[in-house]
Amino acid sequence: MTQLLLLRFSAMGDVALLAPVVESFVSRYADARLTVVTRPKFAVFFAQFPNVRVVELDVNGRHKGLAGLFRLFQDLRKIGVFDLLIDANENLRSAVLKRLFRMAGILSVTIDKGRADKKALTRKEDKIRRPLPHSIERYATLFGKAGFAVQPASSFSFTPSPAAETELFTFLERRHISLDEPCLGIAPFAQHLQKMWPFERFGPLLEKIYAYSPVRIFLFGGGAQEIARLETLRQRFPQVVIVAGQLSLAAELALIHRLTGMLCMDSGNMHLAALSGIPVLSIWGATHPDAGFRPWGQADDAIIQVPANVLTCRPCSVFGNVPCWRGDLACLNDISVEQVAERVRRLLDAQQPA
Repeated sequence: MTQLLLLRFSAMGDVALLAPVVESFVSRYADARLTVVTRPKFAVFFAQFPNVRVVELDVNGRHKGLAGLFRLFQDLRKIGVFDLLIDANENLRSAVLKRLFRMAGILSVTIDKGRADKKALTRKEDKIRRPLPHSIERYATLFGKAGFAVQPASSFSFTPSPAAETELFTFLERRHISLDEPCLGIAPFAQHLQKMWPFERFGPLLEKIYAYSPVRIFLFGGGAQEIARLETLRQRFPQVVIVAGQLSLAAELALIHRLTGMLCMDSGNMHLAALSGIPVLSIWGATHPDAGFRPWGQADDAIIQVPANVLTCRPCSVFGNVPCWRGDLACLNDISVEQVAERVRRLLDAQQPA
C-alpha cells in the first residue's frame, strides 16, 4: 500500500478546503493510505474518509519549536515508511520537516500558492485583475504533481458523525429548539477587522429579518470576546441561539448541515457552510473572491461586495490583514443593512418548498 504524508496545519478554512480533494483521492486510490498532519481540532474534517489517519500537531507542547519538529519527525517515522511527503502548507515548519525527511531519503512535492499573482491582484497600483485558481484547485494540482490525479466535486458535503448528531440534538432538545422552520446561521466575525461588516449593523439587520418571516437564527463565533458581543444581540433578541462556545466543531458541522443558509464574512465559517452544501451569503471587504477563496461550488449570488470597478482599491489584501489605504473601510461600510436584508430575504424565499 502506498503511504503518503500530507502537511496542512494553518487556519481552519485552509485545512477544511482539503476535504473535497481528500475525498476524491480516497475514492480513486483505494490502495493508498494518507496520513494528515494538522491541528487537533481539525481532525474532524477527515473523519469520514477511509484510509486516512490524522496525526495531531501539538504546537504549544510536544511539537513546539525546532526540537518539537524533530520530535514530530521521529513520531511520524515510528508510524511507518512514507513513499512521499505532500506539503500543502509551505511555511517554515513544513520546510524543516521536508528537510528532515529528505535526509531520510523521502522526497516531497510542494504547493504553488501563486504568491506573485496574488501580489499583482492586491497591489495598490496597476492591479492585474483576473480570477485566480481556487485553493481547492491548487490542492488538486499539488496531488497531481505527486502523481495522483484527483477531481474534487463541486457538490462535496461533510458527513456528520453519529456522535456529532447526538451532541447536536441533545443541545437542541435541552433548549426546546426545533429545526422544522427555516434556520439561518449568522457568523459575524473573521480573523481581521478588514474582513468584518460593522457589528453594530447586525441588530438592525435582525429586526428586518424577523419582520419579514419566521426564522430560527443561530449565531456562530468563537472565543470570549466574540461570545460577549453575540450576547449583546441575544439581549435584544432573546429568540436567537448562540452556538459559539456551546458545541464541538463536529456538532457545529452537523448543525450547519441542516441550516437553510449561512450569512457570514470571508471566513472559516463561510468555507464550512459551503462545504456542508448549504447556500451561503458572504460579505467581502478588503479581500476578493478572485484571490481563490470564494465559497466552493457556489455561484456569484453567494457574494455580497462593493464591485471593484466602484472601489478600485479592492482588493487590497489576500487575507484581510492590511490596514485600509483609504482609512474609511468603505468596502464594508458602503454595504447597507437594507442590501444585506434583501439578499437574506431572497435566500430564504429560494429555499421555500414550491
